[in-house]
Amino acid sequence: MSHIDVQHVTYSLSDGRVLLDDVTFRVPEGATAALVGANGAGKTTLMRMIAGDIAPEEGSIFSSGGLTFMRQFIGQMTEGTVRDLLVQMSPRRLMTAAASL
Repeated sequence: MSHIDVQHVTYSLSDGRVLLDDVTFRVPEGATAALVGANGAGKTTLMRMIAGDIAPEEGSIFSSGGLTFMRQFIGQMTEGTVRDLLVQMSPRRLMTAAASL
């Protein structure tokens, strides 16, 4: 397992709009993180940068160790999947799940 450091990452769309502006965070080894936001906020673009598919215009992304094994730990859920999961859970299970976060 490795940690991920995202430092001062900036990325603009082809039309010049800034999608990511000075994004900085660290996910320590063994931690679980969720990247959430509105449609078009840059979540997929940021994940593609972390995976090495695209490069940031500015800033850097580092990991202690290779990202070779990281792809198996990176996943995504659609809005419908989350909605269906929440509908299936009882209020008590929802409260228990939320309390464990």
